[in-house]
Amino acid sequence: MKKRTLFRHPLAAVGGALFLAGGALFVVLLLIDLTTGTDNPYRSLVTFVIAPSIVTAGFLLFLASIYLQVRSARKRGERVRFNLSIDPSDPTYLRNLWLFLGLSAGLIILVIYSGTRAYEATDSVAFCGETCHVVMEPQSVTYHNSPHARVPCVECHIGPGASFYVRSKFDGIRQLFATALNTYSRPIETPVENLRPAQETCEGCHWPKQFYGDKLVAHTYYRTDEDNSPWTTKLLVKIGGGNPRTGVEEGIHWHMIGSKQIDYVPSDQKRQEIRWLRLIKSDGDTIVYRDPDVDPPDFDDPETELRRFDCMDCHNRPSHSFLPPAKALNLALSTRNISPELKYIREVGLEVLNSEYVDREQANEAIPKAIHEYYQENYPELAENAQPEIEQAITTLLKIYNENFFPEMKTDYRERENNLSHFVNDGCFRCHDGIMENDHGETISNACSTCHLIVSQGPSENLEELESDLGGLTFKHPEDIDEAWTEMKCTECHTPESGY
Repeated sequence: MKKRTLFRHPLAAVGGALFLAGGALFVVLLLIDLTTGTDNPYRSLVTFVIAPSIVTAGFLLFLASIYLQVRSARKRGERVRFNLSIDPSDPTYLRNLWLFLGLSAGLIILVIYSGTRAYEATDSVAFCGETCHVVMEPQSVTYHNSPHARVPCVECHIGPGASFYVRSKFDGIRQLFATALNTYSRPIETPVENLRPAQETCEGCHWPKQFYGDKLVAHTYYRTDEDNSPWTTKLLVKIGGGNPRTGVEEGIHWHMIGSKQIDYVPSDQKRQEIRWLRLIKSDGDTIVYRDPDVDPPDFDDPETELRRFDCMDCHNRPSHSFLPPAKALNLALSTRNISPELKYIREVGLEVLNSEYVDREQANEAIPKAIHEYYQENYPELAENAQPEIEQAITTLLKIYNENFFPEMKTDYRERENNLSHFVNDGCFRCHDGIMENDHGETISNACSTCHLIVSQGPSENLEELESDLGGLTFKHPEDIDEAWTEMKCTECHTPESGY
């Protein structure tokens, strides 16, 4: 029986080269992974999935070369025993040996370079927002304008630990197919169902025991009248938490302090309607609040979602906030990026921002045209003498639109509720609605003073000109609506259709 080396087939050279290159890549990346101080599951993807895949591909090609050589010998009727010996006297072997060495050298250099570059790329925010997840452009743009713009996406969306890493990989496969087949939803559905508890991510930097005391904030609003008249409200917000001087748990962050637990059952997929919740106190005492006009939830129904309240139920848009037109215009007017001297600019701005456009290209053409036409028709003197102010207003309006409106993905403030208030969305009033009650007929307070005190308010941007009282003032609405504000929620008048 004739002996013949297995390395005579070209596939053996290619497979062996891939095997060596993948092995070299794995060793290099493993050393980086063991010595780096941070944990990034996307880097682990390259190290423990891609590199071993190259090794496996090389091994399979080598097996394929064995099969082809054995099948060829049998067809010729040869009795050949193949082995892994080195045969320098065989010219076919020598040809494949040089092919193997050349491919190995080239592939090792190429794979290690490209692999380490991929390793670095998966560590970047661009990987999440631009490279792979094109459909996430709205989230990417708003992320870059957020207070968390220097926090990598994976820190919040995946975090440390193997379980959420594996879960994210399976979800990533689903997203990959949805993107490739163009079957992803527009807009992307929220809330994110598999987002891990805030205690395991957010509290790495923001731990509730460090939130205490009150915070003074001022908001200047502008009315939709000819002069864009200002109205300023200064609030003493009861941030609360664990007071280190008294040990008392108080204020807004009372919800997240101590061993108490709050659970609720949302009535809708976006968790905007809540009709049942329970408070489990630190001593084990349980209080249930529910809407008396709604049947209690059926906990035997697998569709019933019992959610434990955490930071994300209020801070649901810490990095992806889509500003409503009114809020964006208030900021632009207060910073003078839009001049309040332009008559009715707030009203016109609301209208052009809130209009429906097929895509941003259409919006970027329609907005300047609408502003120019409005002032030419209604205020020709301004159109002639205030051109710099009008152009600056147009530039700012376009910036507002392009940073907050994404018609191609059908995404803007109307689809992306922000629960950190009760003006734009129901937010706090989802639970603090004055309707849900316990067995004793007691309701969850919805009084203004529960979360803040109004210490100054009035029709001016100058704080010194406002009515002030550190003990707290009774709210005055900028427009005369009598006492209607005491009987209805802000969102009953301030609707998405009005741009808020």
